[in-house]
Amino acid sequence: MNATLRPARPPAEAALIDSFEALRNRGVSPSREAAFARFVERGLPSRRIEAWHYTDLRTLLKSAPPALVEPAPASLAGALFELGGGRDLLFSGGALVGDVSAPAGVSIARRDVSPPAASAIIDEHDGAVSLARAFARETVVISIAAGVDAGALHLAFRNAGPAAVSAAHVVVSVEPGASVTILESHTSAAGEAHLAQALVEFDVRDGANVRHVRVNDLAPEASSLSTLGVEIGAGAAFDTCSLTMGAGVSRHQVFLRFSGENANAAIRGATLVRGRQHADTTLVVTHAAAHCESREMFKNIIDEDATGVFQGRINVAQGAQKTDARMSSNALLLSDGAAMYNKPELEIFADDVQCAHGATCGELDQNLLFYIMARGLPRREAEALLLEAFVAGAFEDMDETLFESLMEKVRGWLAQRNR
Repeated sequence: MNATLRPARPPAEAALIDSFEALRNRGVSPSREAAFARFVERGLPSRRIEAWHYTDLRTLLKSAPPALVEPAPASLAGALFELGGGRDLLFSGGALVGDVSAPAGVSIARRDVSPPAASAIIDEHDGAVSLARAFARETVVISIAAGVDAGALHLAFRNAGPAAVSAAHVVVSVEPGASVTILESHTSAAGEAHLAQALVEFDVRDGANVRHVRVNDLAPEASSLSTLGVEIGAGAAFDTCSLTMGAGVSRHQVFLRFSGENANAAIRGATLVRGRQHADTTLVVTHAAAHCESREMFKNIIDEDATGVFQGRINVAQGAQKTDARMSSNALLLSDGAAMYNKPELEIFADDVQCAHGATCGELDQNLLFYIMARGLPRREAEALLLEAFVAGAFEDMDETLFESLMEKVRGWLAQRNR
């Protein structure tokens, strides 16, 4: 007797496959089909994959909503960043909506979802990447002309209306000598179990200067899969900072590569989670050119029964001499049920480098807490003061306005804890 064997798929994975079938009936590009085929072959990432060992989506994602067919109306009302003057780009369900205008020296174009570059920085077999490329409706390309100081642009990703699977794909090309600040905010409607995906790629050319700030403030019912890919040219600078507070399950992963000499990058962030939230930050930083510097620093506050994950790997290629790379992850656990997994790694094939990594995990310093309480502050307020100072270390050297915007979100989270 002949029988066809089909792999057993968890409910969320089966739902995602059904959702793509519904989109296929409306027509999808060959590159989306190829990404979907990669996803079907491997399925949702599980603990059997080393890079996903602490974030088993087959277990964490109990179900998946249907794919978004048309973007719902959305607005910038209440956004953390509102720049005005055509500098706010509003995405609803992953698609760019509304009037799009660009400042001088900046062009914004919509294209069919683009296939990955031949020398891909991002791991195209990664489950989150395959899903994002398969479900993205379009690729939005933002180009900054050579030598232009473009100021700040805000990418506002809103998920409104019925719960759905959505994905956004944005490519930012920064020509030689140009500079830009990209502010990225993610929000969703309360009570809606969205699966929000984002794939943002930067091509930072020689001598360019880029600052990137990302805030995840999705509703607790939502899930978030976000990937940042960055290629840095000679003499360029790239600074990215993330603040993660939202989504019941989230993973933000960064793939960054130095392709030219004398470049530098700072990768920083803070994670604040409570309840049963699960937040994962994963970095792969590749030094493929000599005389480059990278700094990675993350602060984590884990409360109640939440779980935090930090995985960071620095790869130094054989010819990348004079590399200077430092990585650190610090976590504070505020309850007995809180959990934190730290996994820093170094893989070095050059012999003239300075590389270091470190990770700490503990509770609030009781001596400092006693000192502050002895000055008259109640325990909760004293704890909030120490926690605010702890997180602020991740936002050092930031523009004062941006710093205050992020710290205001942190204070709001701490105020909720004090209730």
